[in-house]
Amino acid sequence: MFQYKRIVTELLEENTYILYNEDKECIIIDPGYGFKLIDSFILSNNLKPLAILATHAHIDHIASASNFIDKYNIDSYVCENEKLIAENFHRAVDYWGMSDVIKKPNVSHWIKIDQKNLQISNFNFSIIFNPGHSPGSVSFVIEDLVFCGDLIFKGSIGRTDLPLGNSIDMKQSLSFFVNSFKQDCKLLPGHREETTLYEELKYNPFLRNEE
Repeated sequence: MFQYKRIVTELLEENTYILYNEDKECIIIDPGYGFKLIDSFILSNNLKPLAILATHAHIDHIASASNFIDKYNIDSYVCENEKLIAENFHRAVDYWGMSDVIKKPNVSHWIKIDQKNLQISNFNFSIIFNPGHSPGSVSFVIEDLVFCGDLIFKGSIGRTDLPLGNSIDMKQSLSFFVNSFKQDCKLLPGHREETTLYEELKYNPFLRNEE
């Protein structure tokens, strides 16, 4: 049985998730800008970080990744199709005027686009490749929890007008995604509130006709 904490970070109100088990091991998913805010939860609950998972490599989702890598000496996992975005990380940092406070993280493991599973300690994730918002966007699934990044939000979906975004890929990813889970699964998006697939199929205007 896993528990998680959603932490709304300081850049674009991005959601960082701390997923932890009964042994107080934890996985940091999408560590956004706000290292002290995120780390305070880890410290106050005596958690031991094992790794960082990134649903994609946009700056708001990995802004504090290097801080956690340096402090806890942990690995980070990003899809291989995000390499171009990762290589241009400095441009995003400069755009936001944060070159003095955000360091480019080292990616220790590039997830292959055909990789289906990822095992870290007793955390056994299924991986769904869902490009569109970015070329290497993925979702991490464990039990009934779906960490879907910027694919689906409560009442909306991720943008495709950013560099390397693709609306055709997004449509295909959404169609595959909504037919991959039971409707009561919990969607944990990169922004906005938590939701369920049932609620989004019922109320999200972008998911009409995707079943």
